[in-house]
Amino acid sequence: MKPRWRALTLAAAAALPASFSHAAMPADATDLARRLAARFEGNRTGACVAAAVIDHDKVLRAQACAGTRRDGPPGENAAFEIGSVTKTMTAYLVADLIQQGRWSLDDPIARHLPAGTRLPRQGDRQILVRDLLTHTAGLPALPPGMRSTDAANPYADLTETELLKALGEVTLTRPIGSRAEYSNFGMMLVSLAVANSQGGDLAAAWQRRLFQPLGMTATLGPDARRPQAQGHLPGGMPTPAWTITPRLAGVGMVRATLADMVAYARAGLGEGPAEVVARLRLTQQPLAQGFAMNWMHRELQGRALLLHEGGTGGFSSLVALDPERQQAVVLLADTALTDLGGLGDLGLSLLGLDVPVQPPRRMAEAPAALRQALAGDYRMGPLSLRVWQAAEGRLMLQAQGQQAFELRYDSAGDFYPLGLNARLTPLPAAADAAVPGFTWQQGGGVAEAVRVGKATTAAPASPADAKAWTGQYALTPQFSLRVFEQGGQWQVQGSGQPAITATVAGTDRLEIAQVGAVVTFERNAAGEVVAAVLAQGGQVLRGPRR
Repeated sequence: MKPRWRALTLAAAAALPASFSHAAMPADATDLARRLAARFEGNRTGACVAAAVIDHDKVLRAQACAGTRRDGPPGENAAFEIGSVTKTMTAYLVADLIQQGRWSLDDPIARHLPAGTRLPRQGDRQILVRDLLTHTAGLPALPPGMRSTDAANPYADLTETELLKALGEVTLTRPIGSRAEYSNFGMMLVSLAVANSQGGDLAAAWQRRLFQPLGMTATLGPDARRPQAQGHLPGGMPTPAWTITPRLAGVGMVRATLADMVAYARAGLGEGPAEVVARLRLTQQPLAQGFAMNWMHRELQGRALLLHEGGTGGFSSLVALDPERQQAVVLLADTALTDLGGLGDLGLSLLGLDVPVQPPRRMAEAPAALRQALAGDYRMGPLSLRVWQAAEGRLMLQAQGQQAFELRYDSAGDFYPLGLNARLTPLPAAADAAVPGFTWQQGGGVAEAVRVGKATTAAPASPADAKAWTGQYALTPQFSLRVFEQGGQWQVQGSGQPAITATVAGTDRLEIAQVGAVVTFERNAAGEVVAAVLAQGGQVLRGPRR
């Protein structure tokens, strides 16, 4: 349920430097398998990925594994956690209620929650069903004060009572409907409301209204009667399944096979029982801020696409539809890949879009100079951290009062701790200088650590050197950042957005106060700017210079 394709001020999703791209759909199953292997073979995550590409009546299927973990691939008919793709199925049940005349997109959600539920509002403006389905209600990503006794299964302890209590404690900080910010909290509320309106049993409603009509074997959570894929952390370590109180499960707890998701995608293209197709079409109509009913609506390279990507503690997924061309892609991975860029690049490429595709993240040896430059003491919010070199040049990291982890290095230039799903990206440093800090990405969130005793920024770059920043940077397959100087001021402009003034704040660093963002630039050994890194609102995006 870690969100992807977020509607941010400047960007929509994270991406990594690319090594190849395609501008055509796979020709056959062999070609599909080859392209999966090019993306994952040797990947240090160990991921196995099952894929289906739909082109009118033709369906291609293939599977590929990185080959860097001990256990084998999931079985052909194994069920995967599909994470937030579940939200589109929850929207389907909303569409069903709308067609029955029992719900409206403009209903206040309070109408469908337990009597007496306290909700935030702004004067007469209440949170509507459409606000929650487009993630524009202004609610935070998770319920305030949400507790978890098991980090490997973070939603297991949340009760309906705690969810509704947290809702009453929210203070909205911006106008309802004004901006999209992905909220699992909001979709848990929709899930509960839908369950109440569908007879109290969400699983039974899905079976009756969606799964059985499409011949799907999908279930709500693990089902011992059917083969289940084992989820993994990046690096190959098995991790437990995610669970939640059943009536909140519409946020992301469906398990489905590749065949199930092919049936679902084909229905999304218009093939299937007429009543199912009609409800799915209702969920696909554009509403606001780049969203349909939980589908992300994107115009890319002249094509109108509907997408949703999902991620849990041990799985990743993607469904992408092009209804006009009758084409779709389904990707299911048995490994958590959200913090490493997810599956969006591969999915769009398999749809035939000309987008950069990540190379495999292979294990690599960190340069000795970088290991030395990274060693030191850091602060990350209230946490004190230490990085040091142990025997045989091994790099270690430890937060105060917690166990130490060995840091390994990969071919994308990131460090990662053994036995933990996270990655560490050093901030750019001048030659022969200590690393000023790093970003720490874990569980869908990003934090910045700053070296203790060092200035957080260096002296501003000279105008002559800063000229090298000018250019276009591909941060995601659908979003580029243009950096240029105009009238003596630096400007930063995202795809389809107006330019925003930025301020030089250090060597290879721009700050964009208007949107609370920072752009840093990376150089190669020759001193040439080769990439930009955008940090904003808890996300870090890196893109090569075009």
